[in-house]
Amino acid sequence: MTAPSVVTGVETRRVRASGRRWWAGTLWVLLGTPIVLTGCGWIAQRPGFLPTLLSMVVALAVLGTAWVMCGAKAGAGVAVSGFVFLLFVGPTLGDYVIHHRGVRHDALVVDVSDYRGRGGRERPLCTVVLTGADRGRTIELGDTGGCDDGLTVGSHVTLVDDPEGWVAPRLGSEVRGVAPYLPWTLAGLLSGLETCALYGRLRRRVRNVGGAAGDGYPTTRSFG
Repeated sequence: MTAPSVVTGVETRRVRASGRRWWAGTLWVLLGTPIVLTGCGWIAQRPGFLPTLLSMVVALAVLGTAWVMCGAKAGAGVAVSGFVFLLFVGPTLGDYVIHHRGVRHDALVVDVSDYRGRGGRERPLCTVVLTGADRGRTIELGDTGGCDDGLTVGSHVTLVDDPEGWVAPRLGSEVRGVAPYLPWTLAGLLSGLETCALYGRLRRRVRNVGGAAGDGYPTTRSFG
């Protein structure tokens, strides 16, 4: 008569331990994922190939983990919305920072050329020289920094530079702050990510609880 009670006690402890793992995993997916993605987006704003590569590797690892923890369908929603969120949040942070802490310098365009970018497309490249307090300093700007075919050698421009050196410099015409639609876009993407993540985690919990209770749901090993 004692055997059933022993089994029940073991099962109860197993379910409680799995429940704690489920809560920890759920909090990580709901809070950790968007926080890490935001950090990766910010790191990608630093000039250079290595920061961009590092941020993409970390972001893909985090999204892949969230996909596995939320199940196939809900995880796909988390991965897609999270990746698009990453693409928007980095430039948004860059626009905000360069607008609020950027330092404006008078500059002179000394060279306008083209280079072959991704996909073989010709892209403009401008070289400007500061003429103010930092006279003589040379900076190269691509099309993302405001260089276009309308600029000619000898043009006087305003260059906005991040004093911390984290965000790439750009022409003053490209510094307009955060576009009004971006906060709403980020809020929508974040809501989609959180909704898919919560649905996937709750669905996994129901399956685990159902399997443990023997009501016909498939059983898994843990809530993780």
